[in-house]
Amino acid sequence: MPENYHEEIESYYDESLRDYEIVWQLKHSMALHYGFWNNDTHTHRQALWNMNFQVAKNAQITKDDLVLDAGCGVGGTSFFLANNIGCRVHGISLSKAHVHRALEYQKDNDPKNLVAFSCQNFCETSFPDNTFDVVFGIESIVHADDKAAFLKEAFRVLKPGGRLLISDYFLRHPKNQKEKEVLKKWANSWAIDDFIYEDDFLAAVKNVGFHPYFLEDISQNVYPSVKLMHRSYYPGVVISKVSNFFGRRTNKQLENSKSGKYQYTSHQQGVWKYKHFLAFKSPEKVYASLDEFITNNKPCEVYVDTEKFQERFPILSKRGFKPRNILKRVMHFYLENGIKNSNKTF
Repeated sequence: MPENYHEEIESYYDESLRDYEIVWQLKHSMALHYGFWNNDTHTHRQALWNMNFQVAKNAQITKDDLVLDAGCGVGGTSFFLANNIGCRVHGISLSKAHVHRALEYQKDNDPKNLVAFSCQNFCETSFPDNTFDVVFGIESIVHADDKAAFLKEAFRVLKPGGRLLISDYFLRHPKNQKEKEVLKKWANSWAIDDFIYEDDFLAAVKNVGFHPYFLEDISQNVYPSVKLMHRSYYPGVVISKVSNFFGRRTNKQLENSKSGKYQYTSHQQGVWKYKHFLAFKSPEKVYASLDEFITNNKPCEVYVDTEKFQERFPILSKRGFKPRNILKRVMHFYLENGIKNSNKTF
């Protein structure tokens, strides 16, 4: 691991924020993850919302819980939990830019003042022992340079009976040089020191003292977003190379534009699967099923995104003519059209 690895992560997320604003519609979604697609999901924005719902459901979060969002990004999931569940949430991130943006979004998205943010390393936090009811990470734990250190810290700050939920890429070890090369390029493009290798990780989970509850493969539920990111590679890398040549995009931003190809290729090679992982600090009350939890707690109403492109990206508004929104309509139609069709790979 490089000595400045944490600075590399912070720098990557700071510099890639603009890319997420464009492709991930960050101001609306406040999300930096793949999202979760099911039969009722029709748009990428809805999938991003749906992943927040899956976190609430799978971690069995109630209004009485104190929750740690480990790697909170710009705060979208933290706000979702506070507004829909009514729980208190503390979001932490290494990225000062993310925390700054989360605090900006908080003005309009945390009316009950249930959310707090701070810049911290989730492998070594400032919280006392036995503080939280739930610790969760969405595509953030993969950035831990020492996965066992994160697990030990999560175990320390969780109360007895507390839950740990991780939604992330779980890998098998590569079988050949070609798989290794793709993984290396992907890791470099996303400032990842090393991925989560499933067998090693589960051994570390038990060694720390957690009681694993389930490990659910939801790869098919993120696959449309895997394809969307792959589609974004083609125009993105051309624009990035030209912009980089003229000094308008950094080398990190250029590499980030290539990541869509690497993550897709590695997925097609069968090297990684996307999974929900739930474990308990000690086995207390566990609902017989997640459906029972939803019935008892009613986390929220399911959000359905019915907004059309012309409403999402108005060309004429009170502020005048917006030619840039024409390009946005074209781009998002290209990215999302037919994305749920499993036979379409582009």
